[in-house]
Amino acid sequence: MSLGVRCSHRRLKLVGQVVVVVVCLNILLLVLSFNWKILNSSPYMNYLPFDGSVVNHAVPKETALPKFENENELRIPTASSHLQRHPVLHPVNKDYVQKTACSYRTTAYLFDKPIVLDEPPFMVYTKLMACYEEGNIADFGGKFAMFINAIINPKQFENLQKGGENIEDVWNQDEKDEYFRLLPGFFRVPCTSKPVIEFEPPDHLVHWMEMLACYKTNETDLLRFPKVSSVTLAVQRYEYVNLYHTMTDFYNAFVLMLIFGVAPSKLNILFVDAHPVGTLDDVWSTLFGRYIRAGRLESPTLFTNLLWAQLGYFSPLNSHYLSTVPYLTEFRDFFLTKHNISTSHSIHCDRLNVVIIWRRDYVAHPRNKNGNVVRKFDNEEEILQQVRATLGPTANVHGHQLDALPMREQLSIIAGCDILIGMHGAGLSHILFLPPSSGVIELKPSYTDSALNHFGAFSRWRNLTYTNWDNSDTSNERDSFKTYIPRSVIDERVKRVYSQICKT
Repeated sequence: MSLGVRCSHRRLKLVGQVVVVVVCLNILLLVLSFNWKILNSSPYMNYLPFDGSVVNHAVPKETALPKFENENELRIPTASSHLQRHPVLHPVNKDYVQKTACSYRTTAYLFDKPIVLDEPPFMVYTKLMACYEEGNIADFGGKFAMFINAIINPKQFENLQKGGENIEDVWNQDEKDEYFRLLPGFFRVPCTSKPVIEFEPPDHLVHWMEMLACYKTNETDLLRFPKVSSVTLAVQRYEYVNLYHTMTDFYNAFVLMLIFGVAPSKLNILFVDAHPVGTLDDVWSTLFGRYIRAGRLESPTLFTNLLWAQLGYFSPLNSHYLSTVPYLTEFRDFFLTKHNISTSHSIHCDRLNVVIIWRRDYVAHPRNKNGNVVRKFDNEEEILQQVRATLGPTANVHGHQLDALPMREQLSIIAGCDILIGMHGAGLSHILFLPPSSGVIELKPSYTDSALNHFGAFSRWRNLTYTNWDNSDTSNERDSFKTYIPRSVIDERVKRVYSQICKT
């Protein structure tokens, strides 16, 4: 065979090999592309949390995912699987997905720290989650519920007040007038038939469920309603100016914020009550997003993601028999950080910071115009002197009427406190924000039930040193609900706490 023929044969052989390689590469790319499309079509990839990060999902198999024909039009799945077209007010990118009420987290991040959400009782409720109407409604164990595209009609309630009035304008109003008497259709959600969600009496969610009605998406133009985006937490508050009871609502809201993956500033708060302005209102907007009064809505309003909050009385913070309550360290960090207060404090036993909470008369709500308060100290100055005598001149000992101070100032005092002393009362809720090295002394008059264990439980859950005193000598009880605290009681309790927090 000539040299020319051999060269031609080699060239043909090389060309054939190149062709085979190209064909194989194309086949490989085709397979990868096909698998990627399948992966992206999975509902576990498409249903994202409200802030776009990865969560666990419970998506009904029959849910139809939205498809897009162009960037100015989207299709919204309805309860009957009919796809109704709605123009949008802004371009929708190709990654947009319809959110489901049935999505929740098993891990959340707070200040770049992971929080594994696997603690009862909240995780029990998520495991009991029931999903309805193709993901438009979710019931979480009969404790809280989520609704997609809920409409609230402010005309569907009967009430003299709307909420947010100045206290001077509503003196002596009956407490029942501060709770809405809702009418059917106050809440309307997309559904073909009203789901059965069994809340536990006396939860107000039982009444809310009775007043809930369905609307058909294909017959309702959602674009004509004013819209509140992101997640809105609907709360009915009880004892709304009492720090202890409001703390149960704050804590519940914090945990639900984690479960549903909402950034704090994106969690709207909806007050479904008619309370006048209260001293704790602004704490809500400091911790979370804006707060809205349902009674002040001027027309039916669309809430894209409406969450019915768990009743404050059902909060783990109100279950004092529990051995533990989850996420309290994270709650403390969240609360202090949102108020720009440092979460780190080092104890120095040669110069302890001691805070005594004074209970003094003050006006908090319309039914106590004189501001009368019970469980007050009769001998404030004597108590200060005894604590200083027990701990020595280097200790920083101060008494404060905390409820007369802005919340940030209260927290600044508490975050650096080593020993907290106070009468049984809502102010001791600040135990939740004490440094982990602190100790607590709780004092009770003879007329206060010694079995009340609110703040012993708070201290136990936070692993803080705790001691108490229950007055058994009626001669210590003075006029105007004041109690004399013997110096010996202060001396012994302070020494006891000191020996525990400074034992190393």
